[in-house]
Amino acid sequence: MKSWIESTVLTAFIAATPAIVSAETRDWYATGAFGLVTQSDQLLTFTRPGVSGAVTPTIPLDTGFLAGGSVGRYIGEDWRIEAEFMYQSVDHPVFTLVAGGPGLPSGDGNYASTSIALNALREFDLFGSPRVKTYAGLGAVYATEIDLDFESGGVENSFSGSGTGFQALIGARYNWGERAFVDTGVRYLLVSNAELNGEEGAVGQIKADYEPLAVTVAFGWRF
Repeated sequence: MKSWIESTVLTAFIAATPAIVSAETRDWYATGAFGLVTQSDQLLTFTRPGVSGAVTPTIPLDTGFLAGGSVGRYIGEDWRIEAEFMYQSVDHPVFTLVAGGPGLPSGDGNYASTSIALNALREFDLFGSPRVKTYAGLGAVYATEIDLDFESGGVENSFSGSGTGFQALIGARYNWGERAFVDTGVRYLLVSNAELNGEEGAVGQIKADYEPLAVTVAFGWRF
């Protein structure tokens, strides 16, 4: 009788152990994301050495794309933190930064960035479903590079720099079983007064805000 009880308890413990380990290891997750980005027209403040005063044109911006990924961890049932890397880019049409001389930046191109961020997010049971959780959060962002390019006749002039900012995120996460999930969201990033210095033959400095708005889809795995 004692042997049977011991065997039963041992069997139950072995059966429960994978579930316990699985629940613990599923606190972590990783995602890969892509999305559609847009950005409002931006006021540029352009200065050049030897030229007094600044030129302040407004550059029209279009749509583009986002791609990147994140690694995160759940802290309790409702909070999670994550570290992410993102690339975002929007196009601009043919544009002359300032008229009046050869070699000045002109042409079409893009306004792009690479960034790392640390996000804190809170999940809510808005739909009353165990599979779907909505969320909202904020992130501290370091734009490792913000780049504004102008290309004409095969010649590219580029201005680049870096800066710090923040982002706001909202969305919903749908769980496919215990590990896989899909995430849809909206995010807004703001880096104010980024200083972009001329490179690759471009001379001068541009100061501008960088504020893309993106709609994203991410696929993830909990582990």
